[in-house]
Amino acid sequence: MNQTCCPPTVSGPSAVLHDEVRPAWSTEVISWLLGSPSRGHRLAVLDLGAGTGLGTRTIAALGYTVTAVDTSKDMLSVLRTACEEFPPDVADRISTASGSAERLPLGNQSVDAIVCLQAWHWVNLERAIAECDRVMTPNGMIGMAWHTWDRASDWVKSLSAIVEPEGPPPDQTRSVPAEFAGRGTFERMDFTFNYELSVDQLVHLARSWAFVTQRSDKDVVLTKIRRLGERTASADTGLVSFPHITAAFRLQQPNKEVVR
Repeated sequence: MNQTCCPPTVSGPSAVLHDEVRPAWSTEVISWLLGSPSRGHRLAVLDLGAGTGLGTRTIAALGYTVTAVDTSKDMLSVLRTACEEFPPDVADRISTASGSAERLPLGNQSVDAIVCLQAWHWVNLERAIAECDRVMTPNGMIGMAWHTWDRASDWVKSLSAIVEPEGPPPDQTRSVPAEFAGRGTFERMDFTFNYELSVDQLVHLARSWAFVTQRSDKDVVLTKIRRLGERTASADTGLVSFPHITAAFRLQQPNKEVVR
């Protein structure tokens, strides 16, 4: 189950916190989601539900042009501010637009690929599929992914006991449609990684989770998380290792790349 997703709308301070403490997206994951395109092949990509653009940055760094779309203007503002610090060639490949999966601010067949990270479970399935199908080129690729907790880890079990007294919530990756408007079905690949962060960062990360901040005893919960972090942080680095699995899904379809 993914516990690190953000709600559909995030305010200014929360958007900054989200950007500071949420895990990034690796080039390995993003490349796989895009269909593992050949070197030198350049795609026009839509990052749907981009948030502060943690995935957008990786897409642009790989050499692709990318439009980050989100319902939260505050989240997109954080991305635009971050772009000021990027190398000019990377920043120039990024654009932002307010919109939703059900109403994309893009033209017909205007993107070669769509990625949706930590967000597909928020969409209206029928309307989102229709819109994605409208803006994708023929044989376009779509990929979805969630950073999920590695629940085989004893550390994650300890964290879960603190924040999930009633057990894990439903698995959000089940929102991946079996079929996508006749284009094909999805294949899955899991990528493991350890998210290393300081104890303070761990607490800030937990503070960014809606299922923690909405609890009446959130201060008690955050104190318990801090103590867990202090007990398990590396004596050498002071960092906590938070085991994750990135559950990634990409459309299975004929490989007919359009060279730009």
